[in-house]
Amino acid sequence: MNLIVKISKFGFTTQSFLIIVGLLILGCQDIKYPEKPKDLIPEDKMVEVLIDVHLFNAAKSVNRLPLQQTGMTPHQLIFEKHSIDSLQYETSNAYYGANLDIYERIHTKVKDYLESEKREIDTLIVREKRKQDSIKVITDSLKLLRTEGLIDSPKDSKILKKLERDTIN
Repeated sequence: MNLIVKISKFGFTTQSFLIIVGLLILGCQDIKYPEKPKDLIPEDKMVEVLIDVHLFNAAKSVNRLPLQQTGMTPHQLIFEKHSIDSLQYETSNAYYGANLDIYERIHTKVKDYLESEKREIDTLIVREKRKQDSIKVITDSLKLLRTEGLIDSPKDSKILKKLERDTIN
């Protein structure tokens, strides 16, 4: 009785409250899960497709110009690359999305792959930075030696020029 009095204070009648509760209960019944499509994209291929989707979305946020020049959307390029169509992708995605265990497994593989690639790229960036730093140290040292007059002979100049070329390449 106390609950009904509180509900009435907010402008709800007992009948409208019961109707809302009844609709909520009925609305949660008969959830239909999609059936397995005949042209279901296999899990491994779905992982590859989703990896490409994530990579294209990342690329799109960095540099849109190449995508705009082709006139194609990233999804069109992905569908073409994997020989699938948009309907096949959508029905497969809906099917996997309704089966949470499979969907989680797919997305874990996608996440693991992308994190692995990121680690590899980060390692390459660090190596390249170290290489560039080493080149800068060598060229700065050569400039200092020339400025100080410690390199005078033509033989020294030839050796140093060869060193410069080798370190730059």
